[in-house]
Amino acid sequence: MYRSLGTSVVEFLWLAGGDASRIDDCVRMDPSSRSALEDALARGRGVVISATHTGNWDLAACAMARKVPLLVVTKRLSVRPLDHFWQSTRRNYGVRLCEARGAMREGRRMLRERGAVAMMIDQVPLRSRHAVTVDFFGRPAHTDKAPAALAASAGAPLVVAGAWRGAEGLHHLVVLDVLFPGEHAGPSWIQQATRAATYALEHFVRAHPSEWLWLHRRWKRLEPAREAETSAQAARM
Repeated sequence: MYRSLGTSVVEFLWLAGGDASRIDDCVRMDPSSRSALEDALARGRGVVISATHTGNWDLAACAMARKVPLLVVTKRLSVRPLDHFWQSTRRNYGVRLCEARGAMREGRRMLRERGAVAMMIDQVPLRSRHAVTVDFFGRPAHTDKAPAALAASAGAPLVVAGAWRGAEGLHHLVVLDVLFPGEHAGPSWIQQATRAATYALEHFVRAHPSEWLWLHRRWKRLEPAREAETSAQAARM
């Protein structure tokens, strides 16, 4: 995992100074995944991507943005110069960015343009009321239900995606699952879809264990006081 992370850092530096057209030479999508994504987009409601910290997710996002309008819901880095470098590099490849606050509004706007909205599913949300508790590798984990909630509200397919780096250095983007909300999808579908997306990610990580970034505290518990503190910190950023 550390080797993969280090390689991703070097690749991102290459992205910052590289030729945008060359990104197509190092990112691949297998035929079945491409077909699944195209079928989902063909429904005309855009797609919500349950994105994961697998492979080089920034490289994957930049490659995806060359194919379809893409909005990524992102967090800010605490080191401002580093954050500016990170965010501006992604913008240079056509990736649109927004923070968690206002993400649902911006997401629905992108979906009306028949684009894609990528939201991470493998991080603990700021508040437990925004989460569904799902068993992940045998332990209960708070899982952000925002991707499924956005898909349900817009009637858009929820595409669970992963990425892995092959021995030859190529990046392989894969569609792990596609979940379609019904006409009146509500809380029950949101919970079921969040669980299904998490199970799909677990299956992928078991097949490619070094490709998942596990440094963040995936199984941490959010106490009410901690939630208030975290929300206050987010509001000040």
